[in-house]
Amino acid sequence: MGKLVFITGGVRSGKSAYAEYYAKQLYQKFERTNLYYIASGVAFDEEMTKRIKRHQADREQSAIEWSTIEIQEEVCFDEIISSKSVILWDCITTWLNNVHYNTERLNQNQRLIEIDKYLDKIKKQILQWIEDDAVVLLVSNEILDEPFSHFSEVNYYREHLGKLHQWIVRYSDEAYEMDYSKIERWK
Repeated sequence: MGKLVFITGGVRSGKSAYAEYYAKQLYQKFERTNLYYIASGVAFDEEMTKRIKRHQADREQSAIEWSTIEIQEEVCFDEIISSKSVILWDCITTWLNNVHYNTERLNQNQRLIEIDKYLDKIKKQILQWIEDDAVVLLVSNEILDEPFSHFSEVNYYREHLGKLHQWIVRYSDEAYEMDYSKIERWK
């Protein structure tokens, strides 16, 4: 049986760097055969382009070779051989934002149904990876401490993300929160 690790924290709290470090540690400790990095970032502006390039450079400098899979919203992981692998997904928040953005053409009821389909699909995939003996690390931003928004779209997004975080923590073997590069283990 595999393992699920959840790492959350504020924007630029150090969670990605920690997740990459921890993924490599687990890869070596459990003598895994594959190390995957699922990237969900979309270079929509200069700042995001720089962040993506920085993350890519960090992985390229690693002594351990990463296999990178880039996804925006569609969940297709045919390239991943999950048995005896370490799979790092950075980040769930960005992926869910992409899903919300790419379903905005639908009316509200259709949109919520479509988003739920995406969420069900990744939940099933994560559980399958764990069943296949993969070590899965999921990274996500903690945005739920923010005050209620007057924009319904923001509140739908927060509701989906909050429920997804709860589901992830329920199935996690370990759950961490990063704050200013300091880590707190909650589970």
